[in-house]
Amino acid sequence: MNEIIADFAAEIGYPAIGGRKELNVVEIYLAERGRLRRIIAGMGLTAADIEDVLQDVSVKALRKSVRLQTRQSCLKWLIQVTINECLSEHRRRRIFRRNAGEILRRRSEKKIFPADKKIISAEELEIMRDNLKKLDKDLLGPIILKYFCGMNSNEISEILGQNPSTVRGRLRDARMILAKSLLERGVEP
Repeated sequence: MNEIIADFAAEIGYPAIGGRKELNVVEIYLAERGRLRRIIAGMGLTAADIEDVLQDVSVKALRKSVRLQTRQSCLKWLIQVTINECLSEHRRRRIFRRNAGEILRRRSEKKIFPADKKIISAEELEIMRDNLKKLDKDLLGPIILKYFCGMNSNEISEILGQNPSTVRGRLRDARMILAKSLLERGVEP
């Protein structure tokens, strides 16, 4: 791995490593990889993540154009970059877990009707479609977004540019109209 980094540094025009009294970030990075690896492991990342973080740190070391005055200041910079990369990895994972949890939560909210629940017949479905077609467009939009897209009143209000209380009122009105027309046609809502 050290040879790959040294070759890449030479390829991008980074000053030759070794044989000089002057220190550079890449030399110190290569010498301190073990310490950086222990820091990453101490921050709770797995072996595979350690290599990913080290790769990100090595890229930043290669891009570091300013030579640091002392080995200590260079090592301090490398440790700070390593810690920041670890924190970024933890943030990415937290965001991923939150998004994955939200997806799973939404999937579980979808209603799965048990066998003993009443199954909607084709006739009832046709009656419902007819009644939906008869709804005013101000009532139809919120109903579609609520029951066919699974959105809540706040999400619907953002999309339609209305107050959440207005959306809730329109949902109530639409449900009442649909329930009344279904009862008139002999379908129990």
